[in-house]
Amino acid sequence: MSDYHKLLLRQIRRKHGGIEHIPPEFLPLLETISKTYDQYDRDRNLLERSMDISSKELSEANEQLSQNTRALESSNQDLKRFAVVVAHDLKEPLRTITSFVQLIQKKEAGNFSTESQEYCNFVVEGANRMAQLLDGLMKYSVINNPSENEFKKISTQEVINNVRNNLYLKFKNNQADIISKNELPTIKGNPSQILQLFQNLIDNSLKFKGHAPPSIVIDAVPFNHQYHKFTVRDNGIGIKEEFKDKIFLIFKRLHHGGTSYEGTGVGLAVCKKIVEHHNGKIWVNTDYTDGFSLSFTLPNAL
Repeated sequence: MSDYHKLLLRQIRRKHGGIEHIPPEFLPLLETISKTYDQYDRDRNLLERSMDISSKELSEANEQLSQNTRALESSNQDLKRFAVVVAHDLKEPLRTITSFVQLIQKKEAGNFSTESQEYCNFVVEGANRMAQLLDGLMKYSVINNPSENEFKKISTQEVINNVRNNLYLKFKNNQADIISKNELPTIKGNPSQILQLFQNLIDNSLKFKGHAPPSIVIDAVPFNHQYHKFTVRDNGIGIKEEFKDKIFLIFKRLHHGGTSYEGTGVGLAVCKKIVEHHNGKIWVNTDYTDGFSLSFTLPNAL
């Protein structure tokens, strides 16, 4: 007998002294109430069993999800370590190949035909390009390593000055210039990654220049209280809107008008990963038609 039935019987005894003293006209009502209580008990018991089963299934599903997440994280770490080891170990034989081919070219300079010299040059160029790809792969793989999580206050103006010094010859040869529209802020981030971010972007502007000397404009404005939005734009060849999502893919190289540009296709992929490592976002401003424009967010120095 349910608690509701017991409560009903107590009330009946208190009022009438017992079920046998209840007026006959109340009996159909009591029978309906009794059946309702019985149905309620059955439904409640069924619901409780269902909830127990659902809770168990949910717990098992959560545990499985946790296991899958741990396995995925472990696989990602293994993949990163593998990429770094492979990139490092392959660079040495590439250097050996390059050195020996150049040594042969020097030793047999008078005996080589023009065609043989050309073949040797192809080997050296291919080895150098492979070395650049491996360097890019290593940079891309180590961005999220725990050792890269130490964030400090960084003056972005100092970063730009360092980039200018690092790329001094390119700036001089291309008669290029950088313009800051306003005072660049102090942010919080990993110093080497932030330097790499801006250097990759500025180097791209120098590489994909137009007919006029490169003019690179950098702007920064507050964004959503905790961030600054940076915009880097230039007067170069620009990019078609259809390629705006592809430029951040690793090893993706987009040629312009049939012209092939040097590079590995890693630079902007690294930029995207650096920005995301700092909990920011990066995107192409396709409404800018006088060259190339890209924006990204970085955290303020609190």
